[in-house]
Parts: sequence; structure tokens; C-alpha cells
Amino acid sequence: PMARNALFAVAASLLLANTAAFSLAPMTALRSSVSSSAQSALPLAQSRATRQSVSMQAAPSVGMGRPKALVPGSPLPRLYVYDHCPFCVRARMIFGLKNIKHEVRFMANDDVETPTALVGKKIAPILEIPYLNEVMRESMDIVQRIDTDASMGPAVLRPASDRSDIKAWQKKHAETFRGLQRPRYVMTGLLPEFASYEAREMFIKNHQMVGFEKADWKDDAKTSQEFRKAEYAKALAQTQTLLALANTALMELDPLIASPQHCSPAGLSYDDIDLFARLRSITIIKGITLPPKVNAYMETMSAMADIPLYTAMAL
Repeated sequence: PMARNALFAVAASLLLANTAAFSLAPMTALRSSVSSSAQSALPLAQSRATRQSVSMQAAPSVGMGRPKALVPGSPLPRLYVYDHCPFCVRARMIFGLKNIKHEVRFMANDDVETPTALVGKKIAPILEIPYLNEVMRESMDIVQRIDTDASMGPAVLRPASDRSDIKAWQKKHAETFRGLQRPRYVMTGLLPEFASYEAREMFIKNHQMVGFEKADWKDDAKTSQEFRKAEYAKALAQTQTLLALANTALMELDPLIASPQHCSPAGLSYDDIDLFARLRSITIIKGITLPPKVNAYMETMSAMADIPLYTAMAL
């Protein structure tokens, strides 16, 4: 315990330092938009209201073997994302589940110009389909756009079910996980969107710690950046307390998972797009304990969606 507390003290000092904080940025070349090959696609847009009623048949082979890779057009569709962002993970998931070739562009967290030029504001994810001159935002709209286009292969998602139990679990424990995740995103420059000092500083300014109102937190007249960073350091110092709460919370989630391939009994659905996207970030927390069903679900969905977990770089 003493060694562990010393480790967190060192991490906290990184967060408090003005110029040296977050200086471990081996990926500084990723300053603005970083391109990496992945998989992607495009389908016909439908309103969010119709998503629940769209008749879709989930491919039974999903999870048993990857679909044949599909190249939709040239240049490939592009996804503009942040790696840590659960909404961006939603959009990436459907590309991986259908194994559609696409390009992933990780935007720097302080890159305002790229998303503004595409959709008029700083937001992610953004889907761009160059050969159709089409650009769209909103994660679930992107998911539906891709899944329901027959030219992109058969749909793989069933409609969302009424998983009020999972939604209640998420709401109950959101602050616990937020207190553990947010400081770890910006402890180093390992995530591409946080490769630069300025990108990490912007995240801290825009993402409040537990107990603070967002408007007050972001207002420089009310809250200094030094204070914000001190609160991030405090959250790190509370790791052992928060970690115990998080592990207990995951035990509550375990019986709510139907199978490794899907969280709901009916099969792979929009429920999984939402749940896995939210759960992935917890794997950045060193010492987190995934109970059997949750662990099997996370590992399986990671493979199916072709989106890695953070386990190997957990802090």
C-alpha cells in the first residue's frame, strides 16, 4: 500500500506541475489530425426517431468469425474521432462489426479548425464520405447510416431494447468512473488526441471533476487552471477509494450481461453499441477487476468491433 500511495503521489505531482505536467508525450507528431488505417462505411440516413422501428436481422455469424472485408469506394470513408470518446467508439464499432474499410483520423483535442470546417463546430465523431460529398455527425445517426445501407452488407444490429436496468446502473455509478477515468486520459500523451500539452490543458478546462458545475468550472473568472489541475490530482489521490467503489459497481453489472456476444437476450443490438462504448474507457484504470461475464463481454466485443481495450496501458 505504501508503494502504491507513493506511485499516486508521483502521478498527482505530474498533474500539478505547470510546465512539466503531461510532458511524457512520445506522440507529439500527432499534433493536429492523425491518420491511421482502419475500417469504415456509409449508408442511407434515417431519422433518429425511426431507429427503434427499423426492421433488421442480425447476422448470426457475427462474433463467430469476421465478415469479409468490404471496400465501399475511393477515397475511403473517413471517421474523425477522439480515441477516449465513447461517442466516437460507437461510430467506430459499426465499421468494425461489418468489417468495412475506412480511414480513422484522430483529431487533437485542441484542434478546433478541422471539425469546424467539416460541420461548423468542435464535435466528434464526424463521418466524411468523400466520393459522395457527404458529411454527417451524431454517433447513433452514423451507426444507423452504416448499418442499414444494403450496399454495405446485411444489417447486423437489432433495435435497442428497454434496458432500463443498465441505464440505471450507468447513472448510479457515473461519478465514480468519471473520477477515475478523466485524470488518466491526460496523465501522459499516449492517447493521440492528447499528444500535446495544449490538448491536455484544454481537456482539463472543459471537463469538470465531480462536485462542480460545468459552467463554473470552465469560467476562468471563477476557476483557475491551477485549481482545475489540483482537483484532477485530488481525484488521482483518491484512487484506492474510488477503485473499490468501481469494482463493486462492476459486480452489480455482471448479472445484467446476457452473453459474451451481446448484452441483451435478443442478440447484438444498439444496446451493445452504447454499453461497450461506455465500458471500454474503464480499462484504462489499473487495478480494475472485471467479473467473469463483464470480462468475457469486453474481450469479445473488442474483437468483434476491432477496437482495442486499454488494458496494456492502464494507469
